[in-house]
Amino acid sequence: MAGSLAGEEATAVGGRRGGPLIVTEDVELLDDLLRLCAAAGAEPEVHHGPPGCRGSWERAPMVLVGDDAAARCRGAGRRKGVMLVGRDQDDPDVWRRAVEIGAEYVLRLPDSEGWLVDQIANAAEGVGRPALTVGVMGGRGGSGASTLACALAVSAARSGRRTMLIDADPLGGGIDVLLGGERPRACGGRISRSRRGGSGAEPLRTRCPRSTG
Repeated sequence: MAGSLAGEEATAVGGRRGGPLIVTEDVELLDDLLRLCAAAGAEPEVHHGPPGCRGSWERAPMVLVGDDAAARCRGAGRRKGVMLVGRDQDDPDVWRRAVEIGAEYVLRLPDSEGWLVDQIANAAEGVGRPALTVGVMGGRGGSGASTLACALAVSAARSGRRTMLIDADPLGGGIDVLLGGERPRACGGRISRSRRGGSGAEPLRTRCPRSTG
């Protein structure tokens, strides 16, 4: 059976970019990848080999190639975002196949499922260039880590940069108290994920309290 099992183009759904392009004939692997796409809120395009539609391979935000389909993808154009996916943890030839198709990552399921869901969600949301991330960790309580983190965030925001400050310490007092925003719900380690398995940027951003001043 050849051809696409879904639409020929990775179209946007509900204002989001199209989901990943999946290339595999392994029914069990396909079921797993479709499940992960559903958890990430993305609708994928599925093929058994490199898409016949010109530009479909290049246009997809990311490409998930099953171990079984790597040989059929050798002639596809090199691009970013290609991932070789399989289950065999002890496959000695997996790295050779990854090089042949220009894969950036080699993923083994189920170990990589959580990470892959996040990547699919980010790709479907159309995440732009990677953001500068600064982690501030104190060696002990009272060392000033929270104060420094707040100072960095406020300085970045005042300079016109789009800034998000996150308190990831579930045992801390809360960065909201330090900033005087204890009435809005704090955005940090205690915030719940908005979808099963996913942690894309947009759901997190929309749940964070905002300054009204």
